Amino acid sequence: MKTKIFYTTNAGLYFCSGTCEVLIDGIHNAGAVGFDPMNKAMEERMRTEQGLFVGNGALLFTHLHKDHYDETAVNKYIQRHPETALFGPGLSCKGMKDFERAGDIIRFRYGDFTVTAYQTRHSGPKTLDVPHCSFLLRNEASKERFFVAGDALLEEILAERIRAEAGGSTNALYAFVMTYQLVEKESRRFIEALSPSRIFLIHKPGPEDEAFKEVSGIMSAALRQTSKGVAVEEPDPMHWIV
Repeated sequence: MKTKIFYTTNAGLYFCSGTCEVLIDGIHNAGAVGFDPMNKAMEERMRTEQGLFVGNGALLFTHLHKDHYDETAVNKYIQRHPETALFGPGLSCKGMKDFERAGDIIRFRYGDFTVTAYQTRHSGPKTLDVPHCSFLLRNEASKERFFVAGDALLEEILAERIRAEAGGSTNALYAFVMTYQLVEKESRRFIEALSPSRIFLIHKPGPEDEAFKEVSGIMSAALRQTSKGVAVEEPDPMHWIV
């Protein structure tokens, strides 16, 4: 079964296949740090186990900044649903199958998805040492691939590793990136080298972010499409992407 993808708010992404659901960076407190807060309707659905939270699924986090991860809300949810699978840098991994660590990457399986977590550096000179990972999700049933960058400073060599992990082909590879990754030169080289079939821009900066003015005009001033003509798409929050 092909993967359905729902964009929540900020950097939240929900991947749904025929056998499982995975929510990445979807339980957050982004409003506290100047980004889009977690949608109130989604908070209510989480509390009442409706919508995206009908199943227990898996919770993945690229890192533990407030705009990606709300410790209090996550702990409350897991207390109600102790069988929930969980992974993130600095968190105890549980509920995954075939867990293995190889150097700076971790692989595991959850339902239809094989997940590769790459240890990446957080963007920004003040946050390079923040524990952070970027994810490649592979839906083994549908042969789709999804790269979720998080807040990483992306490097061209990582694109080569992802292409190898994806079997050399990126014909069915979707990339989810943030604004800074379209501005920063090395990250732009990464996007070109990765050559995804679709690119989605999420996690836009809020007015309180220190680089807001620098990058607020991203779509008119920076990368609108790759050299191969793949346009950058901007999904609306709280809508299905595919």
